[in-house]
Amino acid sequence: MTENRARTQLRRMLGTLTAGSVLHLLAELFAEQADAARRDADELNAERCDRVESALFVVGLGIDAACPR
Repeated sequence: MTENRARTQLRRMLGTLTAGSVLHLLAELFAEQADAARRDADELNAERCDRVESALFVVGLGIDAACPR
């Protein structure tokens, strides 16, 4: 996927979802990466992905609280 196509799809998503919801979707992707890293016995990468997941989730909550629709 090209960068321009990704931007277009994100703009469409923001038309129906909140910005926080989009960040929560990204957090789910990092959760899956953490699970994959654990299966590969890469605890360092799993921990990093867990931290990113947590940060995205919390920031998403904050954005939705600060800028509700």
